[in-house]
Amino acid sequence: MYFRVTIPALQDGKRDEAVSYVKEKVMPEFAGTSGLLTMMAAVTGENSGINLSCYDSKESLDAVQEKIQGVLSGAANLMSAPPVVYEGEAVYGKVYQTMAKDSQRPSYLRLVVGVAKETDAVLNFLKEKVEPIYEESKGLQVTGAIFDGNSAISWNFWDSKEDMDAAVTKLQAVLDSESETDLFDGSTIAYMGPVYAGMLNMDFNEGDTPT
Repeated sequence: MYFRVTIPALQDGKRDEAVSYVKEKVMPEFAGTSGLLTMMAAVTGENSGINLSCYDSKESLDAVQEKIQGVLSGAANLMSAPPVVYEGEAVYGKVYQTMAKDSQRPSYLRLVVGVAKETDAVLNFLKEKVEPIYEESKGLQVTGAIFDGNSAISWNFWDSKEDMDAAVTKLQAVLDSESETDLFDGSTIAYMGPVYAGMLNMDFNEGDTPT
C-alpha cells in the first residue's frame, strides 16, 4: 500500500467552504479511480485539516497526479499557503476492526508528524512500545505509518474522541519515558479531529496489515 498525506493550511473563515469542497468536488472526482483503496478527510482545527489517501502502488498514485493537481488548484483560494504533502510505502499498521467496502462509520483521527533521527529507531519504537498500547485500547479502528525521507508520519483512527484520549494519555507517557529528543529532531506535531468524508473501495478485515 502506498499513502499520500496532504496537510492544507486554510485561510481564516474558510473551513466550512473547504469541507464542502472536499465533499462535493474531491470525493466525487476520485470515485472509481483505479488503484485507489481508501480516501478520507478530517478537520483538525479552524485552519487545518488532513486528507489521507491509500493506493495499491506508487504507480497508481503517479497516474492520477494531474487529477490531484486539478483539485488542489481548485482549492487554492481556500488556502493560506501550499499544502504540506507526504508520500510513502506503508511501513507499519494494522486493522483492528473489520470495515466493509462502501461502509460509513464515525471516525476520529490522530496523525503525528516528526523528523526522525533514525527511521529504524522510530519504527522499532512503534512496534515495541506503541503497539502494545494499541492492542489493549478500546475503540481503535486502524493504524498506519510511512516515512518520507526522514519525516515519520503515523496515524490512528478511533470510534470516538473519548477512546482516542484514553489511549493518548498512555502513548504520551511512553513517549516521555523514551525521551522524544532521542527519536526526533525537535518536537512532533499531532493533528487530531473528526473524519467528515471518506470512501472505502475494498474490505479492510480485522488483523490485516498493509502490504
